[in-house]
Amino acid sequence: MSDKTNIFASEHNESPAQTIRQTMAVSLDDDGQAVVSFATNRGKGSGAQILPVEEYRDYVETLESYVEGGIPEEAEQELLSAAETVRRTIKSDDGVISFRVRSGKGAKPAKMPAGEFAEVVGLLRSTLEAVENAGGQLAGGSPDEE
Repeated sequence: MSDKTNIFASEHNESPAQTIRQTMAVSLDDDGQAVVSFATNRGKGSGAQILPVEEYRDYVETLESYVEGGIPEEAEQELLSAAETVRRTIKSDDGVISFRVRSGKGAKPAKMPAGEFAEVVGLLRSTLEAVENAGGQLAGGSPDEE
């Protein structure tokens, strides 16, 4: 047997910590901002994590809180209020504002032109009382009767 082909030659069996040690670097991005980059794994479907150095401490402390307190089950994550879900998902990209009001499988973002955002929010504001009253009636009583 002179010629061998290693079936697992293309697999990397490094631990995430080893990969981070080999790949972590601090550099300036195209805008001159200091960023830290590193990979936690290699291969198809993986890529570097890149974040501003000024956000790194908060990033690490957040991860530490999950190490200490555990990662919530998906059901718990879905219990976020709509407002909190919006806070976590709102973005503006190429003149389009998008956000989600719930997370989880099948949740789709609301999308609208940035120029119409204030109008849409104004419309939603104008429906507050009607929506709350309708919700109160469905829940078993009108707020006016209390």
